[in-house]
Amino acid sequence: MSRPLRWAVVIGGTAIVFLLSFKLGQADPFGWLPDKDSDKVAAAAGFAGAMAAAFGLAGAWWAGSGPGAAGAGQTVVRQRARASGTGQITQSGGGPTPGLLDQRARADDDSRVQQTTDTGSSTPGTGTGTGTAPTP
Repeated sequence: MSRPLRWAVVIGGTAIVFLLSFKLGQADPFGWLPDKDSDKVAAAAGFAGAMAAAFGLAGAWWAGSGPGAAGAGQTVVRQRARASGTGQITQSGGGPTPGLLDQRARADDDSRVQQTTDTGSSTPGTGTGTGTAPTP
């Protein structure tokens, strides 16, 4: 599914979730809301807003990830590394400069983590020591 289509699904879905949640809040199936109509509408709108926000955040994560997230024709490189003790990790994404680069590393004690995006490039993501998280 293309990126614009994903965003259309998220926007439409968020609107539907808001409307359904608002109608459910107005129905008050448990009888917990106040009797005054304006208070009932305000409570239902707050509930619907919270539900739509939760759906929208999850949808935004979904629409912004996966194939096509970096744009048409761009590559995506995701690297994760964790080294401890005296371990050494070297990761290389290979290929041309990516459209989307996501590198995360953790090196504890005397360990080393090296992350690069191209096999022939320098080592911009080299880090050592506790808590080092290099991201060029």
